[in-house]
Amino acid sequence: MTGDALPGVSLTLPPRGSGEEPLRTDVAVFLGRFRRGPAGTPVRVESWNDVVGVFGPPDGSAATPYALRGFFENGGRTAWVLRVTGPAGAARTVWTPGPVRGFAAQRYLAVATSPGSWANGGRIAVRHRSSTVAGPPTVTVRVLVPGEPPETFPGLPPADIAERLTASRLIRLIPDGPAPPPGPPGPISRSWDLTLSGGCDAPPGPPAYTAAVAAQAELPEPALVALPDLGGDLTGAAHTDLVGALLRTTHPLLDRLVVLDVPPALTAVDSAVAWVDSLAAAAGTEPLSTAALYHPPLRVPDGNRVRTVPASGHVLGVIARLDQERGPHHTPANAVILEAVDLAAAYPAPQEARLFEAGVDLLRCTRGRGLTIWGGRTLSADPRTRWIAHRRLTHLLVRAVRRVASPLVFDLNSPELRLTLVRAVTSVLLASHRAGALAGTRPEHAFRVVCDDTNNPPEQDPGQVVCEIEVAPAVPMEFIRLRLVLGQDRGLEVIEA
Repeated sequence: MTGDALPGVSLTLPPRGSGEEPLRTDVAVFLGRFRRGPAGTPVRVESWNDVVGVFGPPDGSAATPYALRGFFENGGRTAWVLRVTGPAGAARTVWTPGPVRGFAAQRYLAVATSPGSWANGGRIAVRHRSSTVAGPPTVTVRVLVPGEPPETFPGLPPADIAERLTASRLIRLIPDGPAPPPGPPGPISRSWDLTLSGGCDAPPGPPAYTAAVAAQAELPEPALVALPDLGGDLTGAAHTDLVGALLRTTHPLLDRLVVLDVPPALTAVDSAVAWVDSLAAAAGTEPLSTAALYHPPLRVPDGNRVRTVPASGHVLGVIARLDQERGPHHTPANAVILEAVDLAAAYPAPQEARLFEAGVDLLRCTRGRGLTIWGGRTLSADPRTRWIAHRRLTHLLVRAVRRVASPLVFDLNSPELRLTLVRAVTSVLLASHRAGALAGTRPEHAFRVVCDDTNNPPEQDPGQVVCEIEVAPAVPMEFIRLRLVLGQDRGLEVIEA
């Protein structure tokens, strides 16, 4: 309570912290279409209400909003959202206050806050009242857009109306002309009714998705990636090439998992298997360890109806939930999917076997348990990089190593620097061992950190330090080998051996 507060009890709820936490491995990023919202700009959200506030309620035109809702319903806490759209225009209209004094401009442009047809038909009611004995002139603005909660801004000073309306989620008011000339005060009150129009949508093409893929790679926090609308927006070679570019962009980061969906047009098992086989040619063999594929889509409630939604959003929510409960080194296999009522397709056992052999992680509906995840593998055929739990443990270690090593990049190679680096990395590995992520009853059986003269000989460039890390995950038992290179000329580089 402040010093001038009245007596009594005061309850203050501080806002939740929204600072980025790159060490977390339960944060997702969603790339796809939305009703409205900033296009191509990453937005961090921490609840479904945050999503609706920025991107509007889902209207059935895109799959990503429903997938994102499934992420939060299954235990996800934080996500980044990148709205992907083609060339689109924002709805707008012109408002001329006329002879009324007190406004900063003779003409204003009312524009929807983001591109798309979502604001077409939206109405803006402006009510002006001149100064009276009750007070100075005021303006009340009411915004009504189909499918959106109404907004009301009462008692605005006419000169500040454009600035005050920056609080609106739906419109912006832009002065478009000089200030009105001196004149009579005008009528005591006046009203204007405006209608927004001209907004247009355009389906996103490969350039829009390519830009979104590059933007998500620049975000340090996300550890999970989904593109629920990709299979509907791009088809054929364009879709496969984009997935290949996504995996090639994400793989060198060694810190995030991409969860893919089978394109909705590929309903037959043969075509789905052929598409999975084509990914190796599009992305290369090694980048396949960055991705997991879950199928079939889910049937989820949507008001009074049931809607088919790609499974990636719900699966990411389950992974995030397990991450918080047990840690990233636990597999999502056998976990229950919440807020879904059925699978969009059911396959006989021989077809399930074909999908499984192709690397597809299946979802199943079993009596007594409901919908469950029936697989925890990446698309890689290499046993060393096949398991999601294995890969996500690597992602956690890479994030932790970056956190402790990045501040040391500009230090010269010296025994003190090596000791500092070894101690910092060892503390991270000890924490993982205590959490049960690593094999062995003793730390020396679980990991090894080497940063001495054996990998940093005297003749080596003093501006570079090499640290080699070997880690034995609890399951499976293959070792994870990381090579950490600190160089003043190239920063920090983490290489998977």
